Amino acid sequence: MKTLPTAPLSTFSPYDGELEVVEVNDFDGNVKRMCELGVCPGKRVRIIRQGDPAIISVGDSRFALAFDLLSRVYVRPAG
Repeated sequence: MKTLPTAPLSTFSPYDGELEVVEVNDFDGNVKRMCELGVCPGKRVRIIRQGDPAIISVGDSRFALAFDLLSRVYVRPAG
């Protein structure tokens, strides 16, 4: 099985479909909060709207995240 490369969530668009969270880099304690929102390794997210802030969906919930936080979340196409 081939492992797909990862990239920051900020580089994806709504056209990329469902993405799997691989890693969340923590610089100031936001990882715990991100995980509480469902943005943690193994979870699937989708970009709903690009921008700053962007809107992402996690399950049935939607959240606005600043570009800085999106840049810390590494994902790969879910497959």
